[in-house]
Amino acid sequence: MDCATLVKLIDERKQELFELLSSLVKINSENFGEYGREEEVAKYVHKLAQELGLESDIFSPLELDGFENHPDYLAGRNLENRYNVVARWRGEIDEDELMIMGHSDTVPIGDLANWNFPPLSGEIVDGKILGRGAIDDKYALATGLFIIKVLKDAGFKPKKNLLFCAYSDEERGGSHGALAAVMKYPCKSIVNMDGRYNQIWHCGSGGGELKYLFHTKETADSAKYVAKALPVVLEAVEEFANNRKKEMNENKYYAGTIIPETSLRYMGIRAGYDCMDLDRGEVYFVFYTDKTKEEIYAELAEIEKVLAERLAPLGIIGDGFKAETRFFHYVHCEPDSEDVVKMVEASLEATGEKPLVCGSCLSDLSVISKFGSSRAFALGCGRDFSEVGGAHQPNEFIECDKFLKFTKTIANFVLKVLG
Repeated sequence: MDCATLVKLIDERKQELFELLSSLVKINSENFGEYGREEEVAKYVHKLAQELGLESDIFSPLELDGFENHPDYLAGRNLENRYNVVARWRGEIDEDELMIMGHSDTVPIGDLANWNFPPLSGEIVDGKILGRGAIDDKYALATGLFIIKVLKDAGFKPKKNLLFCAYSDEERGGSHGALAAVMKYPCKSIVNMDGRYNQIWHCGSGGGELKYLFHTKETADSAKYVAKALPVVLEAVEEFANNRKKEMNENKYYAGTIIPETSLRYMGIRAGYDCMDLDRGEVYFVFYTDKTKEEIYAELAEIEKVLAERLAPLGIIGDGFKAETRFFHYVHCEPDSEDVVKMVEASLEATGEKPLVCGSCLSDLSVISKFGSSRAFALGCGRDFSEVGGAHQPNEFIECDKFLKFTKTIANFVLKVLG
């Protein structure tokens, strides 16, 4: 089969692709961090994979021997019923060559008053598919299943094994599903279908989310006392931010991008809370780095010492930094590596568009590359968090034309690798 034939088949059956995504969006799979609702969508994907004649495995990450002792295990996520699905299409040679993967969980729906349509509608209207998860990341699940169905129906037989994975617990810094998937099913090449449209992420920044917590020595009846700490804490965090900006500007994969200027962003600054905890405050931020976890935590320990000295005269006790997510490892493959070059060619042939090869911010490449394959990279169909209807936003949607182009690109890449 050649690219032109494959693209024609996909165009003829595009409504199937759109309706498949619609059906996935209608299933609630919110991730609340401490628990998630992935079970129903995982069982649905497992059923579809079996109907395609694939060997399909549905499992909790906790079923892996020693998973809770893994250095990247993050406690408190209640993973018992948060299932992964990995389906294998065996090739002429029984070797696991390529895995294409996407995550099944979504961020919470949030306040319904902020939505202009039912969040789980999955409605297809005006060239868009509407609903939570449409752009992050259920399009990836639809793409993987659809490609396999089209290729199977056309009589295609892969040279080596193709694996499709729908993994759990991506949102809120989880990454357990991705970690368990690549541990249990190691592959030579991995494409994570979670990212920005027409961008190949060959590099993933390190970092994570942190809170610096503090409280007054004495019980307080007003938040103004603990608020005295805010300028002191912010000054120290800004010093940390300047270090991150400097190192990302010196990184050849991030210099000249927006990442250095946004390498630390504040997520919340608080003194007191809603008439409660008037003696407590926090500074909450996300940061990007190419340093190791050990290097960053050594730096934070020094900052904690400085803050303890600066806050004491104000009657404030620093409680230190608390991680709100896992620590994301800095990872990369070369931008001109074999698989990346093939994906660029696949996109040009299938859609006429040349993807930008660049670095990403925090993503599950952190564990996919570190513990799965050094050849791993990401290609997605998403829009930025800041865009209307984008990832994590109310009124989430995906544009059908871009979704179709993305699917053609991934399908052509599969053809190049396994044809």
